[in-house]
Amino acid sequence: MDDRQSERKKRIRWGRFLLWICVTAVTVMVVWILLQLVPKEDENVDVLLDTPVELETEQQTETEIETEYAVPMPDIDEQLLTINDYSRPGEKTDALEYIVIHYLANPRTTAQQNHDYFESLKDLQDTSMSANFIVGIDGEIIECVPPGEIAYASNSMNHLSISIENCHLDKTGRFTQETYNSCVHLTAYLAEKYGIDREHIIRHYDVTGKECPLYYVEHEDKWEAFRDDVMAYIEECKKSVG
Repeated sequence: MDDRQSERKKRIRWGRFLLWICVTAVTVMVVWILLQLVPKEDENVDVLLDTPVELETEQQTETEIETEYAVPMPDIDEQLLTINDYSRPGEKTDALEYIVIHYLANPRTTAQQNHDYFESLKDLQDTSMSANFIVGIDGEIIECVPPGEIAYASNSMNHLSISIENCHLDKTGRFTQETYNSCVHLTAYLAEKYGIDREHIIRHYDVTGKECPLYYVEHEDKWEAFRDDVMAYIEECKKSVG
C-alpha cells in the first residue's frame, strides 16, 4: 500500500514538472512574439530622421519653382523642326547667355509660314536658317528649336544664345503692338528662367552689324524702351507673386 502511494506521488510530481515546462515554454514564446511586434528603437530613429528631410526637400522644391517662374510662360505653340543639317542640327549650345532679337525682313508673312519655310530647308538644302522662336503679327508664338539647342540665326552667337524672330507688316520692320507685347513677355520669361540680364538682351545688329531688327536699329530709343519694358515686366511679375 505504501509503495502504491509512493508511486502515485512520483507520477503527480512528474506531471507537475511537465506542466511547468509547458507553461514556461508557452510564456517564452508569447513574450518573443510580442517583442517582434514592438518597433525597434533604431527603426524609430530612422523614421524620425527621414521624415523631416523629405518634407524639407519638398518645401525647397516648391519655393524654387515659385521663384524660377515668377514670370509666367506665355502661350507657346511647340512645333519643333525635324532635326537636320539646315535648320535644326540638334547640337547643344555651350551656354545660354544672350537673347537675340530679329526681324524676318519678309513683310506680311505669318509665323506659321516662316516655321514651315525653316522646316522645308531639310529638303531644299540650299541655305541654313532658323530660330528658336517666331512671334507672329497677331502675337502668336511658335517654338521651332528648344532653348539649349543651336538655331541658325545669330552667327557667332548661335552657341550662346536664344533667338527670337519677329514678323512685321511692312518694310519698316516695326512690330505690331501684338507682336511687341508677345516679344516682351517671351523675352522676359526666358531672361528670368535662364538668368539673362538686360545687357545680354541684344539685337542681331549687335552681333554682326546687320540692320536687324531694322526698326529697332534705326530707332535706338525704341530699342532701349523695349529692353526697359522687358525688365519692368519681370519686376511686375515678381511683385505680383511676392
